[in-house]
Amino acid sequence: MRTLLKFLLALVILSSLSASVAYAKEMRYLNRSPKALLMGDAYTSMAYDDYTLFYNPATLGRGSLVEIYPLNPDIGVTNVLAEMDRFKDFPKDPVPIADRVLGFPVYVHAGAAPGLKFGPFGFSLFESSTTSLILRNAIYPQLDVDYRLDRGFVAGYAYSWGTGGKFEKFNPFDKSKKKTSVGYRTSLGASVKHVNRQGLAGSYSLFGTTLLNEINKKSNTSVDAVRRSLGFAKGDGWGADVGIEHVISSGKSELAFAASVLDVAGTTFKKSEGTGEVPKQDMYMNMGTSWRQDFGLLDYSLSFDLHPINQPIGVGRMAHFGAQVGIPMVRVLAGWSEGYVSYGVEANVWLMKLMVGFYNVELGSDFKEEQGKRALIYLSLLDFTFDL
Repeated sequence: MRTLLKFLLALVILSSLSASVAYAKEMRYLNRSPKALLMGDAYTSMAYDDYTLFYNPATLGRGSLVEIYPLNPDIGVTNVLAEMDRFKDFPKDPVPIADRVLGFPVYVHAGAAPGLKFGPFGFSLFESSTTSLILRNAIYPQLDVDYRLDRGFVAGYAYSWGTGGKFEKFNPFDKSKKKTSVGYRTSLGASVKHVNRQGLAGSYSLFGTTLLNEINKKSNTSVDAVRRSLGFAKGDGWGADVGIEHVISSGKSELAFAASVLDVAGTTFKKSEGTGEVPKQDMYMNMGTSWRQDFGLLDYSLSFDLHPINQPIGVGRMAHFGAQVGIPMVRVLAGWSEGYVSYGVEANVWLMKLMVGFYNVELGSDFKEEQGKRALIYLSLLDFTFDL
């Protein structure tokens, strides 16, 4: 009985780790914009918000304002509303319980990225904790785990030539509606980042020796002991991003083309603690285009991305489409990413911006092989915008 209790404790500990799937092939970026996720993550040429530096530093070339984002937490979880049938008449015996949870992707995320922009300069702090677990193989159960807790900062600058597509004025009651200058503009951007990462990635047998040896120890099993036995590690690393953007603007209409390379050559970490290796942040190459029009009481945008184009995945998984339609203070967001639909709504009123919605990701290796259904909520408070 005591061994069984220890085993259950170990499962709870594993479930509480901030993690992502290890050997399933979900793309793991350092940070993602909640708005982008609801727009199919087609954001390389549109990323002028508090997450600009996580998509394309060249987009800072749009800046001619001072913008401050002090409080912007976001939360993401598994969309259990789409899996309610799995939990109806839930069984009490171990074998049927295992059948019900087999293949069910558990996902929990919490993060924030407070920052500021001063014209073409940008700076952001960030903290992001993500957990994703999947139990596979009914005969020989394996738990896929990828734990990442990231803290750090990123700073960037964009050099521009030309006059078009710069934000000149803003609406204080709906800061997403900004007036832009007329003409052409090209921007080159670069950023540098420092990341402290705690990580755990792997596929672990529930009945293998690694976990059972820790459970069967005479001393009490602790969270740290289980994490160390599974390969938990901490470390620090420096990384860099580069990007380019070209904008053609008539004021009410705008066409943009952009490309970025995130984590050039891959960001690696110097281990300071732990028994395993700190998960590396892979390099991702992205490209995209977008079309936007603003008629005052009505605005809309359409966007398309291909990313990451340097990874061994099919074009279907690289393709991302996004759209938004807005009236004053409210806009509807929709997208298509890796074969799955996303949608949500944004409310933007003076010092508060709120977003809620649902999106999906690919957890397998091939196009539409294994769907991860997720929900998110984002709240930004006390963000300010000033003319330079």
